[in-house]
Amino acid sequence: MKTDVTSILRLTGLGGRLLLTFYALATTVIVVLNLGKLVSPALGLVALGLLYAALFVLAMPGKEPFGRLATVSIIALVSAITTIEAWNLATPDDPGYSNWHMGAITFVYLVLALRGRTTQAWVGYILFAGIEIASSFSGGTALAIVGVDVARQASTLLIGSLFGLFLRRASRTITAIQETQLSRAAARAATAAATGERERQVARLENDARPALDRILSGEEFTAAEREGFELLEASLRDGIRAAGFSGERLVSETREARARGIQVVLLDDRGAELDETERTRVEDALITQLRESAEGTITARLSPFGRDEIATIVVDEGGAYRRVVVSFDSVEVTHLS
Repeated sequence: MKTDVTSILRLTGLGGRLLLTFYALATTVIVVLNLGKLVSPALGLVALGLLYAALFVLAMPGKEPFGRLATVSIIALVSAITTIEAWNLATPDDPGYSNWHMGAITFVYLVLALRGRTTQAWVGYILFAGIEIASSFSGGTALAIVGVDVARQASTLLIGSLFGLFLRRASRTITAIQETQLSRAAARAATAAATGERERQVARLENDARPALDRILSGEEFTAAEREGFELLEASLRDGIRAAGFSGERLVSETREARARGIQVVLLDDRGAELDETERTRVEDALITQLRESAEGTITARLSPFGRDEIATIVVDEGGAYRRVVVSFDSVEVTHLS
């Protein structure tokens, strides 16, 4: 789940970029309509260009917090805009919309705060306020007017900062709740899987072992075929305990048939994790091939520990002729050894 304000508000997505673009266009209209109220219209256009640059940097991709270099760049650009425009008003006591830069600068710092740089946004705003106040002492806008404008814009930035803080706290709470729910769901799934496995094993015992137990309890003498069947059943049950990864019905049947032909089959499961369906099919196909092709000897199959490059290894000793089968995630490699 996305938990930072930048992601929640999609400030770097298409919607965020469109918002910054529309703001730039609206500000451009205001600046152009009020160029006549500036001492130097050319400097006003330069300040507008610096605003474009600041908005472009704000739209850069990335999660919270906003990059340090980008943050410093924005503060520098905004400070340059303030320095230009604070002394560029033709009528400082009644600037009107020629004082556009105050609202634009507040907007830039507001977005910066929402992108995780609240402290830096306020540092930049204090620097902006200092430049504005300094301009009032050197013949710019009257101090009273500057004070009112700075306080009004500060309240806007404060509301934005508090809004960002609220969103972060709310997202952390929601994330914590979601993680708790996921943990509970995982625990329920694990319990259900364990229960399902127990039921499957019980059903298998009922199907395979019950007839043998009933035959033993009958007290009658066993035939040679029955004794051989008991041995095969014991081997299959042992595989279910020490080699759970080889417990597929198809493989169990093939293993029983191979043992009935006199082949010694040893199955080991060292994986420590479940195989997914693709991996299980690949391993079973490789092992069944070896079981069917072997006429005598010993076949030892082992599931490798989780995290290894290979899924399983199969070693076949067929009357002194050896072959090694390595089952990996994308291939099955057979090596003949003498």
